[in-house]
Amino acid sequence: MISAVRGKIFDITPGEVHIETAAGFIAKVLYPVSDYSKIKSEEQVLLHTVLKIKDEAMILYGFSTKKEKVFFEKLLSVSGVGGKTALSLISAFSTAELIEAIDGGDLGKLSSIPGVGKKTAGRIVLELTGKLELEDAAAHETVKLKEDLVSGLINLGYSPKNARELVNKIVRENPGLTAFEKLFKLALKKITK
Repeated sequence: MISAVRGKIFDITPGEVHIETAAGFIAKVLYPVSDYSKIKSEEQVLLHTVLKIKDEAMILYGFSTKKEKVFFEKLLSVSGVGGKTALSLISAFSTAELIEAIDGGDLGKLSSIPGVGKKTAGRIVLELTGKLELEDAAAHETVKLKEDLVSGLINLGYSPKNARELVNKIVRENPGLTAFEKLFKLALKKITK
């Protein structure tokens, strides 16, 4: 079993990195697209890996943190969820957002990912609700704040998709701001422009 790969970046594209190890071999590792800018800026990387054997191919999935790796393995334990689907979910949402969606039974959010239908989303919710822990309290608060902001915009008549995009943009542009009222006012100003 290959539990991690450490080495120099030989080649990188969004979602795939080739790592040259100290032993001289080059390992192809699939990783969350959301980590691309972080990994690209480094010369040396350490990725916690999961090896999957599918048909006659060996596929190595890599993650920046052990927490992501464990989360990936839990997603794989759900019937009908393969490596590609689990990696897509981790690429699209933070661990905190995924846990909130799963524990909240948000099938719409989960099935918004290509390859995840309503049935698969339902199985993920059924099999993983209450089994995932959110260790980072700050991340939990951020997710809760985003959901409250989205809910407020939806109540004013904005579509869920537009509200979610706007809230993500506002929160990303104002990382130190955690007050609901101030962020909501910023969102409303963006809408009126």
